[in-house]
Amino acid sequence: MRHTHHARYLWDREPMFADAFSFRAFWHAIGRHSHGRGGGGGYWGGRGGFDGDNEGLPRGRKFTGDDLQLLLLALIAEAPRHGYELIKALEARSNGFYAPSPGMVYPALTYLEELGYVTVQVEGNRKRYALAEPGREHLAENRERVDMMLAKLAHIAHRMDSVRRAYAGEEAGDAEPGGWLPELYEAKKALKRALFRHANASTAEQQRIAAILLRAAAEIEGGAGKPAGDPGTGETV
Repeated sequence: MRHTHHARYLWDREPMFADAFSFRAFWHAIGRHSHGRGGGGGYWGGRGGFDGDNEGLPRGRKFTGDDLQLLLLALIAEAPRHGYELIKALEARSNGFYAPSPGMVYPALTYLEELGYVTVQVEGNRKRYALAEPGREHLAENRERVDMMLAKLAHIAHRMDSVRRAYAGEEAGDAEPGGWLPELYEAKKALKRALFRHANASTAEQQRIAAILLRAAAEIEGGAGKPAGDPGTGETV
């Protein structure tokens, strides 16, 4: 079948997608079917939806109500919006991968209104939602989680673009903002392999590995141009 042939070509050419997509998810992603409308709200996996430890395009259909509420608050904080505008904004942020249904968004907005997190201005038969002070405080308390969700949306959007370009037979260029260089992808795979090899490590060894990873995470968060680790430790996983 032609679709399957092209999909397998993509798998051979872009192996980074093999551990992130099922074939069914791939056809949804490139627009062969509806994507995320109704039901559970898209292919979000990991533990607890967006803030789980799955950094790729998820396999499951998990998208928590808390996740959606925080995303809506974050978008409303940028500018007051109607419900339909919020749906389109989420779809745009994910490059078409996730568009929650009105049946998910409007009950969430009603709940945010009941909590006092948003105010509502009726405009004809539509409502425009604006951020209230309690909502601003709630958003600030969950800023790290919100930033992670928005970063994942941006990353997924970039990967969606890569999928479409690969499917169209276009050559992949250098990494663009929101994308990963092959070197970084290989480093991630090497880290995963190392962690799997230490799956049965002792408590002390696990603590040592955790310390290494926490230092690496802190250095990554510290930004570019800083030395990569303590040259005196020489520790490796």
